[in-house]
Amino acid sequence: MSYTELSLLEFQQRFGTEEACQEALEKARWPQGFVCPQCGHGKACRLGPRNLLQCSACRHQASVTAGTVFHKTHTPLVKWFWAIWLVAQDKGGVSALRLARQLELRYRTAWTMLRKAMGQRDATYTLTGSIEMDDAFFGGAAAGKRGRGAANKTKVVVMVESREEHAGFTGMKTVAKTDSAEIGAAAAAKIAPGQEIHTDGWSAYGVLEKLGHDHRAQRVPPKEASEKLPWVHIAISNAKRFLLGTYHGVSHKYLQAYLDEFCYRFNRRAWEPTLTARLLTACLVAKPVTLAELKA
Repeated sequence: MSYTELSLLEFQQRFGTEEACQEALEKARWPQGFVCPQCGHGKACRLGPRNLLQCSACRHQASVTAGTVFHKTHTPLVKWFWAIWLVAQDKGGVSALRLARQLELRYRTAWTMLRKAMGQRDATYTLTGSIEMDDAFFGGAAAGKRGRGAANKTKVVVMVESREEHAGFTGMKTVAKTDSAEIGAAAAAKIAPGQEIHTDGWSAYGVLEKLGHDHRAQRVPPKEASEKLPWVHIAISNAKRFLLGTYHGVSHKYLQAYLDEFCYRFNRRAWEPTLTARLLTACLVAKPVTLAELKA
């Protein structure tokens, strides 16, 4: 699918019917024409109201939504396309409750499907170059110790590419502890091997050198954090504003999904006009939402 900008009227004209949405998904999934997932044959006939495509060679019946985030959905495609457009248009995000009300969707369905697509899409990308890394604590204000000893907070490892005058891509991972095992796992999942990583002097970051990175630690007093590790602290600050501004805070249980959405948007901030098409592609390549995820 071409990543083009779509105004509200253009979107309505292009995807205003179920048939138009079906055709758009088919073109996005098979840009060179239908290819049977069973035998690779290139011709098919259309069957019944479910719009199944039956391979002319092996007679395998394929659905354009099978294996995607739309798999087995009972919600009309028109509603899903509108959900994607609404989510893409507001850089601050759209709450699932608002989507559910506007499009008459189930709250859990609206919340789960699009965020899973965002999270899976970004999971395939790794950070490279000079990277700033720090840990942050997300949660409402509470009495008691601040920083790494704070209670009733979710710990998050934050990684941001530093491209001199601006930040590059970012990744955020909730962790149970800010120890070497959790920090190492977060880095291994999100950072390409052999990168230059800048951190504060927290001892647990020593694991980065063991993983083969060029680890550059420095003592960072709290008042100098935004100066010595600027981009990672800007990302942390923006993420907290994003969560408070749109969602008015989130539970610890679902924080990772909201951070995935923030990172997805942050990493595509230069391509905002084409976010609708990009999110649609993300939904097509994401794995189906399971019943357990919908009930979680």
